[in-house]
Amino acid sequence: MNFCTESELAAWFAERYPAGHPEGIIFDCDGVVIDSRNANIAYYNFYREYIGLPRLTQQQEDFVHAATLNQALDAIIPVSLRPLLKYAAQKISYDRDILPRITCFPDLHNVLRFCRKTGIRCGMATNRCDGMETLIAQCRLQGFFDPIVLATDVPNPKPAPDGALRIAAAWKLAPSRLLFSGDSTSDRGAAENAGIPFLAFQTKGLAERAIADFATLLGALQNQAGSLPQHFTAGDL
Repeated sequence: MNFCTESELAAWFAERYPAGHPEGIIFDCDGVVIDSRNANIAYYNFYREYIGLPRLTQQQEDFVHAATLNQALDAIIPVSLRPLLKYAAQKISYDRDILPRITCFPDLHNVLRFCRKTGIRCGMATNRCDGMETLIAQCRLQGFFDPIVLATDVPNPKPAPDGALRIAAAWKLAPSRLLFSGDSTSDRGAAENAGIPFLAFQTKGLAERAIADFATLLGALQNQAGSLPQHFTAGDL
């Protein structure tokens, strides 16, 4: 399955949404808003190496990247060795060792600015449990996402729909009028369980429609600019 082109995505928007475009976009965090894969892998490998375990396998890397902290530790650290984690935690500094490895994906800020100009709401549903203020500041994302729903904010994390539905309720918009962009089966599950159209990000085979980058999403939204409020145009960016 190939990634969508701008024109293909714009055509889907026109067909799928009465307004010609999604009225709100829910983004996953890791792997979509921020490129944190290397940071996550380094974080969990530090714990494993400290207690004498080998580095993560490719399959484990894929799992921890989409999991909550507790889900990841349950999967990669044997129960008998978990008491050692408190000593490992004293040796690692998130600000020094992990945060500098985190970056935004190209063209994300352009998408967010376009959405702000045109009145398309942007929110985030993440399986992270904390640390979002530091992360948002690191990636210069202050003020773009409202609300941001963490795994600890809802009864059940993704793939349950709790976070996505909480965002839809906050916006007072029907789920069918939104778009959920994610890169994992837990994101797809959350979108499907909430009744929100899903767009995979940089992940072929995850969904019927996927994009390779944010430039494609931006182009599709700009393509539909005629259906957006007339006092905003792509030239305002």
